Amino acid sequence: MSVYTQLNHQDFEFISQAYQLGRPIDFKGVADGIENTTYFFRTEKDNQISEWVFTLFEYTQADALPYYLELYDHLFKGGVPVPDPLLNKDKSRLIQLYKKPGAVFPRLPGRPPEHLTTELCFQCGVELAKLHLVGESYADHHTDQKGLTFWQNSIQQFKSLTDDDKALIQETIDQYLTVSHSLPKTSVHGDLFSDNVLVNEGKLTAIIDLFNASYDIAVFDLAITLNDWTIAHKSHEVNAEKYQAMISGYQSVRPLSDAEHSALPIMQQTAALRFWLSRIDTEQAFEQHKNDGHISSKDPKEMKNLLLSLRNQ
Repeated sequence: MSVYTQLNHQDFEFISQAYQLGRPIDFKGVADGIENTTYFFRTEKDNQISEWVFTLFEYTQADALPYYLELYDHLFKGGVPVPDPLLNKDKSRLIQLYKKPGAVFPRLPGRPPEHLTTELCFQCGVELAKLHLVGESYADHHTDQKGLTFWQNSIQQFKSLTDDDKALIQETIDQYLTVSHSLPKTSVHGDLFSDNVLVNEGKLTAIIDLFNASYDIAVFDLAITLNDWTIAHKSHEVNAEKYQAMISGYQSVRPLSDAEHSALPIMQQTAALRFWLSRIDTEQAFEQHKNDGHISSKDPKEMKNLLLSLRNQ
């Protein structure tokens, strides 16, 4: 979530009419995130004020979006705390604005946590396991566009990679392939960093930003989340209490098999690889916006260094 496309009051009148939300009151761009333009806005209808989130998709084609939006709806109906995207007056979840697809979600209470407590790690584990269980019955299976094929192609695609980088990537892929074939798959979030949850009064109230979701290995998704929630970003020191809290929360809903337990270290290394390479890709794709104060980005080197640290543990 960022602001690449500047919107105005007339745009929000159009959005509000399309989704029959009433009169737009105000709006504010959201600087967090990377790939999409996101705004908070409020409307008034029948003397009631409601709060919404509008996302304009800068990087994803309209024909790819129903997978994600219907997954939101499937998870919401299954009791997972995600926002349910609205249907507009044409019974579609999407509109077109500036020749780009957009969607509206209810704005749920809370904000991304400033401090990751052990209790929040436990709650996150619980909700991620629920997502995986409910996701098993989602009929549409979508391959992660930043998955194995992308990793393999990156070795030749990214000219900034050194020979040592390329060797590191190939070694990580090779060890991933030794264990991945036997691990259960489901619908996964794919990006459950702490800035993709909302917390209100110490309780995890929502999981947001499912636009990296796919049909993938469940324990790989858990590994992505463990890397962000339980490992210090600079020192790469594992917080054992937070780590165990997340595992315990997850297993209280969906127990891990012996194979999944054994694969976790390799999955965590591969998760670091995935975000190292995807951040390089995103950085290159949005090079033209690098001096725009409305754009946020994440450093690929952070994930490379995490991968190196995990290999040495």
